[in-house]
Amino acid sequence: MDAKYTLELANADDAPYALAASPAFARDGVCFAACGSGLYRSQNGGASWELLRASAEAVTTAVAVSPAYAEDRSVFAAVKGGILRSSDGGERWFTAGFPAPPPVFSSLIVSPDFERDGCLLAGALEDGVFSSTDRGARWQPWNFGLFDLNTLCLALSPKWTEDETAYAGTETGLYRSTNGGRAWRHSGFPSELAPALSLACFEDGRDGSSRLLVGTENSGLLASGDHGETWEQVGEDVISEAVNQLHVAHDAKGGHSLYVLTNDGVIHSDDEGRSWSDLVRVDGIPTAMLPLCGLMLLGVQGKGVMRLPRD
Repeated sequence: MDAKYTLELANADDAPYALAASPAFARDGVCFAACGSGLYRSQNGGASWELLRASAEAVTTAVAVSPAYAEDRSVFAAVKGGILRSSDGGERWFTAGFPAPPPVFSSLIVSPDFERDGCLLAGALEDGVFSSTDRGARWQPWNFGLFDLNTLCLALSPKWTEDETAYAGTETGLYRSTNGGRAWRHSGFPSELAPALSLACFEDGRDGSSRLLVGTENSGLLASGDHGETWEQVGEDVISEAVNQLHVAHDAKGGHSLYVLTNDGVIHSDDEGRSWSDLVRVDGIPTAMLPLCGLMLLGVQGKGVMRLPRD
């Protein structure tokens, strides 16, 4: 694979914490990288990057793009103590502040029906889950029933508009909300397998059911087809290290491919987890991945963002 760093970081302690792309990436080539040194934007498919002035030198730990980005140009970024929002693709920014002590955000997700409901959720280390229903202008904590406030990852049901189901992975397990994040309860995820480092929730194209994946620190990858009540191991012969990020890509036949970010690189399954192959291994600590049409973006601590063409 012919790979190179198209975004190079100058500081060895800097890292790309999250990557996001426009839903119309195949046409517009817009993507974002949330790094310790700020938020970067590419408008040519990750071939080159620019540091956006509003976030310069602000540690940026999460970034999310509206599903209607081509129309509303909305992008959101989490920085220490606040969440930035832009409605022009990152040219101008507005900041939603939070009370002291400032939260450290771990994740940021946008409703699939954002154009109508204007809803976002943000997960924070030690502060639980925050919600906005006015397109990121104001935020409030929604932690009723969330007994572990060390939120590491978030995911929304693919049928969010119907079931308002959200998931929060924490140090001690997995929580589920069925009312849009206003209240939470423990799922059936075994507490001995915690922490839950990464989440992915998607619709099975063959039967329309919801599937939930949880990546753990020491117990591999687990899957549930009943909203987190029961679980089965996926790739147990291959995945034994920390599963730091997950990505699911659907194919035209209703199946799906899985991408798993480990401490060494990215492994991939194109048969729904029955067999696996190395997609890329790196010399360094991979911190973020984003599979896109025809390429992969991979963040590596102290180095930057690698752009890898793929079939």
